[in-house]
Amino acid sequence: MKTTIHFAPVQGHRKIKKTVTQFEQFTKVLVLPFAIALAHVFPHWKKEMVQLVEKGNMLRVQLWNVTEDNNHKSDESAYVVEMKPCKDYVIVSADLFENRGLSYSDEIELYWDSNSNNFKFKLIN
Repeated sequence: MKTTIHFAPVQGHRKIKKTVTQFEQFTKVLVLPFAIALAHVFPHWKKEMVQLVEKGNMLRVQLWNVTEDNNHKSDESAYVVEMKPCKDYVIVSADLFENRGLSYSDEIELYWDSNSNNFKFKLIN
């Protein structure tokens, strides 16, 4: 099934709130279900970025940890890739799990910042 994505200017970012699963902790990824990526991430991306990941390629992204308001840290090695065969997407970031200590049942907030073209991550609990 081919999904039609409309690329139009989107005002403001849409925060994704989720709880880290055991699978995510073990594999050091954050899963973005297809519907969430379609509604909250892809509208903010350039058409070429979406097409790249839809074709099965990985897209390098910056992932900024903004948990501490005055000490932001960036993971330059993070990337987004499609999980096959389910069409969900993952943000791969070993750094986030190893250095931030992210683990099972942690509540997080995540969004794509169109102004700086990167993901912003915040640990809620």
